[in-house]
Amino acid sequence: MRIVALGASGNAGREIAVLLGPGLVASDELVLAGRDPAKLARSAEAVASPASVTTGRVDVTDLDAVRELVTGADLVVVTVSRPDLVKDLARIVLDADADWFDTMLSTPGKLAALQALAGEIADAGRCFVTDGGFHPGLPAVLVRWAAGRLDELIEADVFAAMRMDWRADTLADSTVAEMFDEFADFDLVAWVDGESRRLRGRECPSVDFGPPIGRKACVPMRLAEMDALPGLYPGLRRCGFYIGGFSPAMDYLVLPVLMGMAKVQALRPPAIRLARWSFRRLATYPPPYRLVVRLDATGTRDGRPATASVSVQGEDGYLLTAAPAVTCLRGMLDGSIRRPGVHLQASLVDPDPFLRELAAFGLDVRQDTSG
Repeated sequence: MRIVALGASGNAGREIAVLLGPGLVASDELVLAGRDPAKLARSAEAVASPASVTTGRVDVTDLDAVRELVTGADLVVVTVSRPDLVKDLARIVLDADADWFDTMLSTPGKLAALQALAGEIADAGRCFVTDGGFHPGLPAVLVRWAAGRLDELIEADVFAAMRMDWRADTLADSTVAEMFDEFADFDLVAWVDGESRRLRGRECPSVDFGPPIGRKACVPMRLAEMDALPGLYPGLRRCGFYIGGFSPAMDYLVLPVLMGMAKVQALRPPAIRLARWSFRRLATYPPPYRLVVRLDATGTRDGRPATASVSVQGEDGYLLTAAPAVTCLRGMLDGSIRRPGVHLQASLVDPDPFLRELAAFGLDVRQDTSG
């Protein structure tokens, strides 16, 4: 099995390689690819694996170089934040007769580019999985977990919040640019009262995440995996993914400016500089650090009202991204969840073993049902 990881010189790509490596076998080859040879070398040194681990310098904008690199690959893992290149990269991976997995944000452009190839992908027997990681990738898994414990789902809201040291973080320009694409498409839409509609500010919930995060005002963030749920569970009256803010100054002063600048391509360079400064000066907290993704669901069981809740928590944002991704990748590699076509991670995995794997990776998984 030849696995090519595009973006392995980045933080998320390196963490995915580190978690994936021990589960490979001696006959496998893991190719860590990216632009920075020094960072690739450090990534390779961090991977403990019986497989052959090699590196390959490549810029994903050089499509000919990418095509050469993925020739002979069985699986290509894409962690670079370049949704604008998905159409070309997906075509290259499909022509190489390989499977695909990406951790890019759930943007309409990315999803449309993959769906345009869905028929060819299915006909070729290839498995393309998108929206991998934890947001997207995890919220709808938590809802599907609750659906397995309740006879009927009525409300299923997922909330996420973080307390981080952005000064210690190293955001690539492409990652910040991907955030801008998300800002440009941002819409306060959720499934409320049995319909998809835009929420007013006063309708957005305030959620207590417990220490050290505390109470956070949350706004809906539209994800393809959550949009699909009302069709699966007709009894759903409310369903959405809500994310907490960074800080009052960041949320109410800087983000509106960044959202406006994100819509003008010529303003991207100064916007990236402003974003970096703002994260480090206005959104950084002292330790302890925490990231939480939590589902609160209500419904019925045996004809009576019932509730189900589950949360996934950790101190390391990259582990929270990599652990769900690698859990899905393992299922693709062993064939247990591999299906021809284009799939969302959250729709493809089996919730119970998925959550057990996250706990085995060291994440704090808490589950509760009552009624």
